[in-house]
Amino acid sequence: MFGVKRLNYLRSILAHTLLTTLACFSAVSAVADENYVVAGSAYSLESGQLIYRELYTGLDENNSVRVDYVTPDGNRFASKTLVYQGEPFQPSFNFEDTRDNEFVSAQFQGARLVLAHGMGSSQNEKVVYDNARTVIDAGFDAYIQLNWDALVAGKRMKFDFAMPIRLSTIQLEVRKIKSTESPIYDANYGSEWIYFRIVPAQKFVSFFADPINLAYDPNGKYLMRYHGRSNIDDDRSGPQDVRIEYEYTN
Repeated sequence: MFGVKRLNYLRSILAHTLLTTLACFSAVSAVADENYVVAGSAYSLESGQLIYRELYTGLDENNSVRVDYVTPDGNRFASKTLVYQGEPFQPSFNFEDTRDNEFVSAQFQGARLVLAHGMGSSQNEKVVYDNARTVIDAGFDAYIQLNWDALVAGKRMKFDFAMPIRLSTIQLEVRKIKSTESPIYDANYGSEWIYFRIVPAQKFVSFFADPINLAYDPNGKYLMRYHGRSNIDDDRSGPQDVRIEYEYTN
């Protein structure tokens, strides 16, 4: 059981976790009746077009959050459930994409972290035993918040990040950068934001060809903008790079 302080801490972490305005999807009948607290709009870096939205519910009594991925016209095509039972940067999760019956998960079984990925009835798994500091999925946001002071002061932080699709982990490095160094900097909007960059800790990692750039509002440490490889494939099951604009409804 979680104490009140622990539950409130998890709630505060999740209030900061990823996504763009409730107003931009309130007219969409497929999702309008859901109690989403964070919403994000993902735009293709190639075309500039809106390609999907990701919509987060609040933390429920089971310490879980549901994420719905919907098309611009409101049709749900994928969903994810995040469960926070340990470190806030280590949520267990299950992800399902109905377009190609893809399944991705990271689940703790005792001290073991089990990564799984499958398509249809085919599924592969791998156990990660050395996982005490492994960051999982949306937990990167909590990791940045927990290390905020050190990062803002200029410290580079390295962490292992779970890659269930590849049944492996990768060591990444996050650091604060100058606003003018970031491709998501806008002098006319968010001039007070703090900018971070995530890159592989080792060079020549092919599936992280480009860095991930993040923009945070320091007033509450809210993630406002994401720029990099999406966790959502395109309609042909290929990788895609996006800019995600986040806004919070409470």
